[in-house]
Amino acid sequence: MLKSPRFWLATGVSLLFLGLFFSRIDMGETWGKLSEANYLLLIPAILVYFGAVYFRSLRWQYLLSPMRVMPIGRLFPVVVVGYMANNLLPIRLGEVVRAYYLGERERVSKTAALATIIVERVFDGLTLLFFAAVVSLFLPLVGLLQGLGEKAGIPWVLLALAMSMPFVLAIAFMVAASFSPPWLERLVERVTAVLPSRVRPRVKGLVQMFVDGLDVLKSPRRLLVVFLLSLPVWLAEALMYYIIGFSFGLNETFSPAEMAGVILLVTATSNLAGIIPSSGGGIGTFDLAAAATLTLLGVEGAVAGAYTIVLHVALLLPVTLLGLVFLWVGNLSLARLTRESRGGSAPLSHASAGPAVEAEDSQ
Repeated sequence: MLKSPRFWLATGVSLLFLGLFFSRIDMGETWGKLSEANYLLLIPAILVYFGAVYFRSLRWQYLLSPMRVMPIGRLFPVVVVGYMANNLLPIRLGEVVRAYYLGERERVSKTAALATIIVERVFDGLTLLFFAAVVSLFLPLVGLLQGLGEKAGIPWVLLALAMSMPFVLAIAFMVAASFSPPWLERLVERVTAVLPSRVRPRVKGLVQMFVDGLDVLKSPRRLLVVFLLSLPVWLAEALMYYIIGFSFGLNETFSPAEMAGVILLVTATSNLAGIIPSSGGGIGTFDLAAAATLTLLGVEGAVAGAYTIVLHVALLLPVTLLGLVFLWVGNLSLARLTRESRGGSAPLSHASAGPAVEAEDSQ
């Protein structure tokens, strides 16, 4: 891991954004706001967050249903472990860990499982863009983007395109690929033509398994269902942000309706900033985007900084600890799971796996 250029790139990006975050707040005043906060509200906020994780499990169950319907009780720990890994590993490597872990537990195609996780991520982005579009009817979104661009040193138009176009293009590509069009087959043939003949069939098989994971996108009705299932995921998470806002008196700055709009926008901008490669948990990118959004909407800098710090810790720490507990119960470690998901050693033991349905790519 330490020898990987991606690790150092992600770490450098996080340090850069953390530097920008801390350079824009007075730490003395921020510490004062942290000491005055009502931390009892973290209890309902964290419970609401795990409600969002439940809805993520429900959505994933639907995305996996063309392969096999799996109980929520089996998927919830896998989702938690995946988010734990994302919080500790750079550049969202937790997604690969989650796909591998599911494949080992449930004996389904890991490649197809990874495709469904990518679909999740795309719909997350589209849902957050939907939130931003709705809020823009009531809040000055263009002015906010201009302010965010100035703070990050990026032209606001380029920032808006960077935050939106990857998701739009990705969903268009995946929907097209899910129908296995002739152009996709030709593209695979050209790419694999340079590979050794013994490897070529394996690569083609992996591509087909990935496309199989996109089966849920073939129907407009299914696309709508995935979007509708994404709404409670992010509304529940936004409710967590909203509850923590009371800990720092955001309700004294905004009316209830205004605060709801502001929190939805903070939810959107802070999580859309996750498209920037960074270290685990979006450290740096999340913090700068959240705090900058609040200050540009009129929140005092120290309050915005303190709120963001506590919010991010509440998002990262509980799910990370629970994920580590799930691995401990399964007699696993994150290091081992990460190594094996990247092909570093033999597969995990299947002693605790679900029904013995053979995975296409379990080796």
